[in-house]
Amino acid sequence: MKTRSGTQHPSPVLALALILAVALMGMALAGCGQGSPSGAGAEESVWAQIQEAGVILVGNSPDYEPFEYEDGAGNVIGFDIDLLGLLCDELGIRYQLVNISFENIETAVQTGQVHIGLSCFSVTPERQQAFDFSIPYFSAWQAIAVQPDSGITTIEDLQGKTITAGMGTSGMDAAEERIPDADVVGMDNYAMAFMQLVNRGCDAAVADLPVVQNYAAKYGFLILDEILSYEDNAILVKKGNDDLVDALNGAINRLFDKGSIDMLVETWFVGIE
Repeated sequence: MKTRSGTQHPSPVLALALILAVALMGMALAGCGQGSPSGAGAEESVWAQIQEAGVILVGNSPDYEPFEYEDGAGNVIGFDIDLLGLLCDELGIRYQLVNISFENIETAVQTGQVHIGLSCFSVTPERQQAFDFSIPYFSAWQAIAVQPDSGITTIEDLQGKTITAGMGTSGMDAAEERIPDADVVGMDNYAMAFMQLVNRGCDAAVADLPVVQNYAAKYGFLILDEILSYEDNAILVKKGNDDLVDALNGAINRLFDKGSIDMLVETWFVGIE
């Protein structure tokens, strides 16, 4: 075969191969073009997508009364849920709850299954390394509930005892850190954690103070005077979504300025001091 400067034409077999090669290259380029967004669409932020759809997907574990729980008719209610409604009113969007066990909400936020996690998340150094947070909307401490006839009155009395808490929660971490000799058992949800205490399957249960107060009022538990840790609660956001964090912070600040969050505290946390 001669080069292109010659007069001999390529053989039919080679010509067919060249045609197929060009066609395949064109298909590959077309495929790349179809699969890759371009222009402004490729850079559209999560917050812009939420605004466009008018809906924010929220990871929530409704097992933490009075923050979030089911009312018996299949409705999820509570402080966090009312707060979410007010936030969405401020932002001009709607919300859709995605029921996820608490320890799996972080993964759902990271993978984009949900846009945010709102389920009484405590701001911890470990979480701050992996996520962004809104400004805090509530602050409380991890409290301890025991049976009134247990003889347990201090944290020291819990050494060597069995303590329940929610799996993957800051309450579980605080109990393990402050009471190293105790057997701290993580439960799938807080209802199970406190039912263990009701049935005397454990010696104590740990949760945020409003939750402990709620169960203490129902079952006559004693709340220890000592606290495990003091924590801020905020909304969990995947890192890099600064505009979403800014939007949430603006809405939270406006609700504080209006006194709306204080009203929610009075509604849901009666007796909280």
